[in-house]
Amino acid sequence: MGVIERSVEVRAEPARVWDVLVDVRCLPKVSSHTVEVKNAPERLTRRGERFTQVVAAVGKRFESEWEVRRFDPGRAIAIEGSVGFGVRYTLTETVAPADPGRSTLTVRIQYKLPFGPLGRIASRLGVERLAATEAQQVLARIAAFAETPAPEQPSPQPVVPGA
Repeated sequence: MGVIERSVEVRAEPARVWDVLVDVRCLPKVSSHTVEVKNAPERLTRRGERFTQVVAAVGKRFESEWEVRRFDPGRAIAIEGSVGFGVRYTLTETVAPADPGRSTLTVRIQYKLPFGPLGRIASRLGVERLAATEAQQVLARIAAFAETPAPEQPSPQPVVPGA
């Protein structure tokens, strides 16, 4: 099984980073290969939840089925999925407080390629490098998204009796 781990410092509180992570409907905004997310809840909130990620790569569209395997609110989430052809992934994303107003976001990707020795050769020939590059890009985009202030909610207008 291959493993890729990357981290990024985020100029945002852990709660803000967590809010971005659990809204998987944002995946098309942070992953250049994700074109759609289907059947996703508004926010991931517990183990067992599922969603479908539609990815465009090498001129084709693939659907990845994902399931939440671990859910530690505000701290860590692990999702497991498959893109077909026997390729299995587990992504574990953790958020930890850093300096005041900052967080560290880490992703650990464990993957298994099919075809035994042939799969290991494919991994050495670039699959791992491509996955690591994509992971770093996604982390950077999640960080940028989390660092953007959330839109302010409009203040309720006072109720004027008789108006």
